[in-house]
Amino acid sequence: MSNIYGPILPLQLDPRNTSALVRDMQTKIFLESDGQLNDFSSASPLSAMVEGQAFAQGELLYYLNSLPEAYTLQWLRQLGIQRSIGARAVVEVTFLKQRGFNRSVVIPANTIVSTSNNLNFVLQNEVRIGDANSSAKGVAQSEKWGSVYNVPSETIEKISRNILGLEGATNLRSAQGGKDLESIDSLKAKAFTLLRRRGLISAEDYENEISILAPEASIVKVLSYEDRFNLSEERSSGNVVVCVGDENGEELDSLVRTNIIKSLKPRMPLGNSISLISPKVTPVETTVSIEYNDEEFNGGLDLYSSQISNLITEAIRPQNISLGDKIDYQEIFNAIYSLPFVNKVKKLEFKLLFTQPQGTDANEYCSDLFVSEEVDGICIETAEATINTVDTNYDNTDPIRSYRCYKTTVSLIASTTQAPLTYTYVNKEYDDALRG
Repeated sequence: MSNIYGPILPLQLDPRNTSALVRDMQTKIFLESDGQLNDFSSASPLSAMVEGQAFAQGELLYYLNSLPEAYTLQWLRQLGIQRSIGARAVVEVTFLKQRGFNRSVVIPANTIVSTSNNLNFVLQNEVRIGDANSSAKGVAQSEKWGSVYNVPSETIEKISRNILGLEGATNLRSAQGGKDLESIDSLKAKAFTLLRRRGLISAEDYENEISILAPEASIVKVLSYEDRFNLSEERSSGNVVVCVGDENGEELDSLVRTNIIKSLKPRMPLGNSISLISPKVTPVETTVSIEYNDEEFNGGLDLYSSQISNLITEAIRPQNISLGDKIDYQEIFNAIYSLPFVNKVKKLEFKLLFTQPQGTDANEYCSDLFVSEEVDGICIETAEATINTVDTNYDNTDPIRSYRCYKTTVSLIASTTQAPLTYTYVNKEYDDALRG
């Protein structure tokens, strides 16, 4: 008969809680006294003594049951496995001058700005709004660690001090980078993954390790021999080549890259070497037109359009389109069609844009980001490809390429009048990344 195995469960030396201890003590007293001591009502002095003793014993058991986990954490500490303490969020704050105030306004460093629910951010440097300016920007850091400080745009609204000539402050973009203290369960899972992987062998080993070493690496892929063979322009050394970048496809900081290589080399099989290359992320402009029942859905159209835009932005990002894959037209079409207010998807089109070549003069094009030309006074961006049907003849042959949504134009067409209402959304974070 073959062996049957089960999971190793957390060790608990004594599972009883205070209520169970009270019951056990009452039973013991009753039996040892031959039933003479039997008044365990709430008003009984005996009950007070039993419950007090049970409470003290319960506290002792709590710490006793924590010993196995404490020994585990101490062991991991000896192995050099660290618990992430979290990170503070950073946000760009725009300060607004009062209308008609024609003098400079100075916002001192360490000024506290807050959200309506009192999440505080500390201004890192002095900000000055010049005489002729109406606003100025500064960077603020969250007062404490935690993901709760990754607040959405336009949620900062309070300033800790009164400043002559200052109207207010807000954040035009969401705060980024706030991380929570790593949980004990997460630490143990990470630790035992590392212990199982003393040596790096599989592609998954390398990818998991890099994700731990560089949490900002949203894109990580170990290239196969076929992938490397199909690279047309990349020149890479080493028999282990890893494509790694942030969510925009941008190259990681040089110190981060150096740390990755230094950390991986000692654990690689003898004779192996490693190199890091950056991914290629293609910006995508999406146009979508839907027909809706205006007799049933006659309000909140801006929310409907925003919902479509968010759906597309989430679908077209490197985390959801692996390097070397292509945009799934049918999947996105179906997701839009399944929205309750959508009667018909009349148009869905993806344009893959060319970013300007390095070193070119922005004045050569009518757009400072994408290759384009001016036709009859209108700037038309040159698309590498346009995908507008499920049968569009396009395939991604680049193994280090993914996509990110740059701009989405949403048209909502009323079913009774066929009158369109159009909204345009630009991905602010991606726009900032492309502009450098």
